[in-house]
Amino acid sequence: MSIKGKTESISRLVGSILILISIVLEICLGFLILNNLLINLMLVLITAPPFMLSILLKVEQDFLVKNATKFLSLLLLEIIVLDILIFVFFSSPLTIKFYLVSSSILLLIMSWHTSLSLYKIKKFIFFLCSFGYFISNTLIWLNSIIFPYLSITNLIFKLIVLLGIFLIVIAELRMKRKGWLKYL
Repeated sequence: MSIKGKTESISRLVGSILILISIVLEICLGFLILNNLLINLMLVLITAPPFMLSILLKVEQDFLVKNATKFLSLLLLEIIVLDILIFVFFSSPLTIKFYLVSSSILLLIMSWHTSLSLYKIKKFIFFLCSFGYFISNTLIWLNSIIFPYLSITNLIFKLIVLLGIFLIVIAELRMKRKGWLKYL
């Protein structure tokens, strides 16, 4: 006996894994683009907690799910405080680069977190965050065009994310057409 939609489900999972791998690679690329020890530390402090919370929320432990809004509020407060500190203590070009890199990574994390959801609103958030990621990442790419290896690496990461999104969307469209998938 076979499972209906097995290949489509595997395609969705592979797409999500590609986006997950891209998150880690984007954080590493962010270190190269920013090239400042304190800014890199701030990047870790801003991107690592939402990434870890997203992973832990996918595990769906009762404590985390029940207190998700409290954790999200604390994360938002932390991000705002660190962004204000960066705005106050660092030069304008470096600050703009930092905001672009960190927002790009945060949008990619939100896109990954909502990628396999069956809820319409989360699917809308997935598309919106993916689009925002590509816009902010294009601005990073244009800013780092003077370093060819960074722009080529950035382009490769964008293609990996695009492949992941493409796999998810195509699989969901095929499952929806066959009547195996209904959004809630």
